[in-house]
Amino acid sequence: MSQASTHPPAYSIDHIERYAVRRRMRLWHRMLFAVMFLTPVQAPLRADYPEIRFSAKSIQHEKFVAMDARGDLSGEGKFRLSAAEIMVDGLLDQPRPLSVEGDIEQASFLDVQTSLVARLRSGRFSGKLEFSRHADALSATLRVARQNLVSWKEWPELPPEFDWVSRGFLDAEFSYRQRGDAAAEIDVRLGVTDLGFDSPDGRFAGQGLSFDTTVSARAESWDSPAARGSLQAGELLLDDFYRDFSSGGLEFAFRPRWSPSLLELGAIRLTDNQSLELEGRAEFGNGQNAGAWKLEISQLDLKFPGAYERYMEPVAAAWTLDGLGLTGQVSWSGQWSGGNFRSGKLLIRDMSIVDTQRRRFALTGLEAQMHPGDHEFDSGLSWRGLLLGRINLGAGEVTLDSEPGKFAITEPLALDVLGGRMNLHRLEVLLPGGSEQSENEPDIQLQVDIENLDMKQLTAAFGWPSFSGKLSGEIPGVRLDDGILEVDGKIRVNVFDGLISLEDLRIERPFGVLPSLAGNVEATNLDLELLTETFSFGQISGRIDGYMRDLRMLDWKPVAFDAWLGTPQSQQGSRDISRKAVNRLTTLGGGPATTALTSPIMRLFSNFSYKRLGLGCRMQNNVCDIRGLSEDAVSVLIMEGAGVPKITIRAFNRNVDWPQLLAQLAAASEGESIRVGD
Repeated sequence: MSQASTHPPAYSIDHIERYAVRRRMRLWHRMLFAVMFLTPVQAPLRADYPEIRFSAKSIQHEKFVAMDARGDLSGEGKFRLSAAEIMVDGLLDQPRPLSVEGDIEQASFLDVQTSLVARLRSGRFSGKLEFSRHADALSATLRVARQNLVSWKEWPELPPEFDWVSRGFLDAEFSYRQRGDAAAEIDVRLGVTDLGFDSPDGRFAGQGLSFDTTVSARAESWDSPAARGSLQAGELLLDDFYRDFSSGGLEFAFRPRWSPSLLELGAIRLTDNQSLELEGRAEFGNGQNAGAWKLEISQLDLKFPGAYERYMEPVAAAWTLDGLGLTGQVSWSGQWSGGNFRSGKLLIRDMSIVDTQRRRFALTGLEAQMHPGDHEFDSGLSWRGLLLGRINLGAGEVTLDSEPGKFAITEPLALDVLGGRMNLHRLEVLLPGGSEQSENEPDIQLQVDIENLDMKQLTAAFGWPSFSGKLSGEIPGVRLDDGILEVDGKIRVNVFDGLISLEDLRIERPFGVLPSLAGNVEATNLDLELLTETFSFGQISGRIDGYMRDLRMLDWKPVAFDAWLGTPQSQQGSRDISRKAVNRLTTLGGGPATTALTSPIMRLFSNFSYKRLGLGCRMQNNVCDIRGLSEDAVSVLIMEGAGVPKITIRAFNRNVDWPQLLAQLAAASEGESIRVGD
């Protein structure tokens, strides 16, 4: 028999049990699974290594399965492990190849210091494993560098939303540490750079995003690790929310806790170190409780204008509330559960909100302190200035009765405006999430009346032709629900010594894109002389009734209606009409009366008499179908004359272009004479 070699001979796996170093098998069993699962090796490695090769059709250990496994270890400590397929139940449900190769280093035969360095590869995934043990200290680290996330789409274990990813790279580090009897520690660091994604419907997208996250856990609190991270760069779109993080990053931290029925996110903290500070906690149901959630904000501090520009303006744009100028501070805390707002506290300090682009409103010096549900506390708000368009409503102060998700004024509010008074009898606001009926948008209910507004000030504020008089009216009730504003009952306006009422008023998207309005308008017993003098139409005495039914407006422009203005049946006898007014009506009708008025005899008359007036328009597709008091084959009668000389006015253009008719009315009020139609 030849002399034994320095190192034991190679054996197949079937002969290992007969080999004299059987005591080493526990070491190899543990080392194999340390490589595959990062399980720490508990027994110290020794300085000399047998040359070992093994193969197995399958290896199973708890949830781990390896098929066609092979391995070898050289006497110098170099090793290689591979498997054609591996699976881990609940983690890797589809078979993946795996290969591990590296070096084991040890100073001497009895030394307890051991290190292992290996490269792992599974498909396109690769990483570096480092393991070391010295005395009572043990550590293991797996590093992954610059992994292309697009190549991970082939992993079916990932959620379907991962298919949205178009680019991005991952750097990761998983580390395990333990020293003596101290609790073991695990840290996971993930860094993603240049991430791009886009959902099929375009509602969610990201470009150039870069963020990092660290999760740390200790043995005594495995079920509640600490997570922290930051989002440093890129653009993010989440439905209506958009943010470009090039102007500043966002830092976050939380403590997740998982159970079969509940996911808890405790100690949530979110900050951009400038305009946003948030602290709170959240709960999300799992299993049978899926869909249930609870959110508690212990503190939210917003500083403006930064908070508006960074987080609110893109969402506000859907209500055409972008481009506002905001200053001041807001602090808030509250709780949602069961999908409803439960409690909260709001503090607003010296806030100003100015529509700098569209100049629709301005609110300055707003102060508020509200405790919904706390009836021992007098919630209230005040302001130094309030401007709606060009209408100055001045300063004001109200006391509020507030419930979680809801507030209302406790007593009527009177404001001096335009030489008169506006009385706000009721204002009730139900915030989004305040109940099952207000999931996405506020529900507002309003009741107001106005007394003796000066018409000269009102027309000047709206840029209308100036006329005198007083305006009074009432709005019995207004509801804003799910983005639709509806008026209960009739809006009554006393003007031109008569009454104009609006009913069935309904406005969709009043602050959004392409607002839509529907309603009906009735005019009763208006003083025609006041009306015509106001709009420089010429002078017509008498009274007039009218209506505009089935009114439809889109983006505040009429698209359909059925309108009529005519002499009321109660008016008896004749009334006067000036030469100028006759010219205006004739121009609208396209008739020959204007020429007749230039005859020598007709020039002697500055006023004429009429018995009845009547002009209607049914507008559809930008075409106005003209009708009058009566009609024949070629024209419609719009004024029936009386007395001597008797002037009758007829309209010969039955179908008139609506924009052209508007231009004609504008020209008439400015003293021009433009013929309608050809």
